[in-house]
Amino acid sequence: MQVTLFIAGTDTEAGKTYVSCGLLQAFNKMGWSTLGIKPVASGCARSGGRLNNPDTRQLQQASSLQLPHEAVTPFAFEPPVSPNIAAMLDGRALTVTQINRKLRNTLACPAAARIIEGCGGWHTPLNDRETMADFVMANRFPVLLVVGIRLGCLNHSLLTVRSMLQEQANVVGWIANCVTPEMLRHKENIAYLQRCLPVPCAGVIGHGARPEDAIDLGTILNRLRRTE
Repeated sequence: MQVTLFIAGTDTEAGKTYVSCGLLQAFNKMGWSTLGIKPVASGCARSGGRLNNPDTRQLQQASSLQLPHEAVTPFAFEPPVSPNIAAMLDGRALTVTQINRKLRNTLACPAAARIIEGCGGWHTPLNDRETMADFVMANRFPVLLVVGIRLGCLNHSLLTVRSMLQEQANVVGWIANCVTPEMLRHKENIAYLQRCLPVPCAGVIGHGARPEDAIDLGTILNRLRRTE
């Protein structure tokens, strides 16, 4: 069985990289070959004439298959702004077609588990017509949503999942990531989402916890098998 998952977030800083690395580590423990991919990244640091992204480096470290930075993140931008603006400032074309072309060899690597991390939220724009959602739907990637548990997460989660399902995305589940330990009534917020989101919860990650220990791979794999 080969697993490909697109990791979406309710917003920026929801913990997509944290969860993606946890998934890679969980599959590593099962003896699977793994590959983390982040097609688009902004806010990269320039070093030695090249742009490097900290999220990409974490994915590389958690992957059993080692690929160069440019293969994991073919579109890296220095300004910490939305990808459509970053690409415009850099004079580069950022489209679903271009991303797919750049990722062709990367996705051909024989990894049993491929974890593809998004950029920002579900509808983060790539250009004036396309968003990250268009990239996912063009490739029919199954989606796992990371919900950053903080003030506003209920609205963000409901809107994001509703949009995903309206666009007929294959949403295999969601993960609660407790990003703000000082949040009031976080358990009640998680319980509400467990009741009201029409897709299963595949884990609750406490603040500072090891994500690979909290993620329910069984739920994710069962949903993937059911939707193949």
